[in-house]
Amino acid sequence: MKIAYIFDQVMPSIVTESMQPINTLSALAKQGCDCTLFIPASNCDDMPTPESLRKYYNVDGEFKIDLIHSIYPGPRMPQKVIHPMICATLLRKKLATFDVVYSRNIPAIMACLMSRIPALYDTYRPWPEQYQALIPLFRLMFASKYFLGMTLHSEYARQCYIDHGFDPERLCTAHNGYEKSHYEPVLSKHEAREMLGLPLDAKIAAYAGRFDMKKGLDHLLMLAKARPDVTFLFIGGGYDLDVKSEFEIEAAKLSNCIITGWKKYNEIPQYLYASDIVMIPPSASPLKKAGHTVLPLKLYSYIASGRAIYAPQAPDTAELLHHNRNAWLVPPDNFDEELKGFSELIDNPELLERLGNAAAEDAKNLTWDARAKTICAFVKSRKQVMGF
Repeated sequence: MKIAYIFDQVMPSIVTESMQPINTLSALAKQGCDCTLFIPASNCDDMPTPESLRKYYNVDGEFKIDLIHSIYPGPRMPQKVIHPMICATLLRKKLATFDVVYSRNIPAIMACLMSRIPALYDTYRPWPEQYQALIPLFRLMFASKYFLGMTLHSEYARQCYIDHGFDPERLCTAHNGYEKSHYEPVLSKHEAREMLGLPLDAKIAAYAGRFDMKKGLDHLLMLAKARPDVTFLFIGGGYDLDVKSEFEIEAAKLSNCIITGWKKYNEIPQYLYASDIVMIPPSASPLKKAGHTVLPLKLYSYIASGRAIYAPQAPDTAELLHHNRNAWLVPPDNFDEELKGFSELIDNPELLERLGNAAAEDAKNLTWDARAKTICAFVKSRKQVMGF
């Protein structure tokens, strides 16, 4: 199966938005798909090679890269709209040689459908719930006989589209995943701490990802202040590599906080292995207010690490996290309950081990390779039903 993937951002990049497509393409390639990534660049000298991207993202599936001349580099929002439309219109003859065009970009999908090119849309967003003005646009997409359907990153998002009347047969839940090779060999906490120079006898609670207060990181700072006996390990950074974020400034004031900065994708597991618990901020804001986080990608890394997960009760993570089985969940936005739950977990070695072992068992079915198998089966089924 030949797959063209249209992406609207420069690569390589530290942003999660770029990591997800690369891992998906790599895994699809390992399933036997012939994949080409279409990315923006001002000229051929600016375009990375497939080898450089595989090295940067630590993936091994082989894919090709094609260049699209557009308004890149330019303002983000115009680029997000104009670049994929240019790609899907000016390159329509080339794209028509593929079995399917795959993209997270709605303008790219619409341009392909208008050119009668089979297209598949990928998203984590429950758009009809977050922006009802987009519902007519999705109705238009679903009306096209060239629209194969959507792959959703969560059942939570899939159900949102079903609730708004969209055909469930064209909606496929394809969870994201983790790269299994990054978590081999499995390290004990002692081995990982020795390797990283972290205190061997400390209680360590870790967070990995972007430092953005909108993600509820202020809740983790409050926990750090309330539990000075616990070492809080923050792996990641802010949007601007040259300027400290608000979170970094506040965390630096606390003696029990360690900030590592951004790490390579295959280095992050070492820090997770060194931890007693791994944390998702106990706030409902990322899902309900900002709308940017639905089943965050870091969750798959957390599950793969085999460490106890501390997280809020939330409708999206509920399909993967279960209280007192593979995670310890607390009511969000209630600091007394957040602190109580945190202490119950971090101070109970037997509970830590039991939850971590259950998470490691669940991780076996949550790899990028498993996602690629789901996508391939869905595309083949839809193409057969639709007569392509």
